Amino acid sequence: MHLIYFHRNLKAGYSINKVTQTFVRGIPDKEEYYVPCRRASLRDILRNMWFVYKRRDKHGINHVTGDIHYCILALIGCKSVLTIHDTVALHFAEGGRVKKFILEWLWFRLPIRFATKVVCISEETKRCILPFTKRDDIEVIHNAIDPIFETKLKDESKPPYNVLFIGANPNKNLERTVLALKDIPCKLTIIGKLNQEQIDFLIQSGIDYIVKSGLSDEEMIREYEDCDIVSFISLFEGFGMIIIEANKVGRPVICSDIPVLKEVAGEGAFFVNPTDVADMHRGFERVLSDSELRKSLVEKGFKNAERFDVKKIQKQWLEFYKTV
Repeated sequence: MHLIYFHRNLKAGYSINKVTQTFVRGIPDKEEYYVPCRRASLRDILRNMWFVYKRRDKHGINHVTGDIHYCILALIGCKSVLTIHDTVALHFAEGGRVKKFILEWLWFRLPIRFATKVVCISEETKRCILPFTKRDDIEVIHNAIDPIFETKLKDESKPPYNVLFIGANPNKNLERTVLALKDIPCKLTIIGKLNQEQIDFLIQSGIDYIVKSGLSDEEMIREYEDCDIVSFISLFEGFGMIIIEANKVGRPVICSDIPVLKEVAGEGAFFVNPTDVADMHRGFERVLSDSELRKSLVEKGFKNAERFDVKKIQKQWLEFYKTV
């Protein structure tokens, strides 16, 4: 069983490649390619499709690992697998109806129709794409946690608390998180590239904060280890890797009560309404003031992280490939 993986351009983003490589590293008999173009202009889409077409394997399994869904159209006539991570691009699309129409058809309807098999990384992502297809064979395989994350418990937390916030896209809900932390003795550590509007908002809020970006895996792990709590109160997600990483390191998590994060977190997080600043504030106060609650969340997080062990996920993929 020969596998050919087609990944999006590395400059297009870090997260999809990171979660894909976690399980791909243990897959035997494979080739891997990264498409040459990072953007989604018509020229770049056609270049990426031609790149995939020239490297397809008519006798193997060709796996498009995420984001560049349209590349499935270059694999018609071959065995192909499409991984769909989320539908964030549709939910936060700018540019009007035409752009949304193109996204819907080139990224979802047509690739889902022509892929031999489709895999979603969560039940919620599967639910989100069902309106685009009549297929009843879409499968779910969760992301695996990278083995480089290890447990490192922290001594009792004391104010000012270090609140870790990862991401800068609109769905990450930074502005409401900042408002919810008002009057709570803390420092907000933000990992991501902020725009000027976000920076201005942070300055006006008066919150103590620090912004970091371009961190290595080792530096990212240290941020988890140094924090007192991980805030992941997103408006929309396809999965929620941050929850599992925090679970594994041994940090309490406060996150949104949206379906996908409940699916991923299980009992390993404290849930709040991501559109209600008052509820978010109460959640922060509750978790940060209650050491027994934090201890319970950490213990439940350890158990939750076991569900995403890389060996378990690799086994699921190998069994799945046999069905293609």
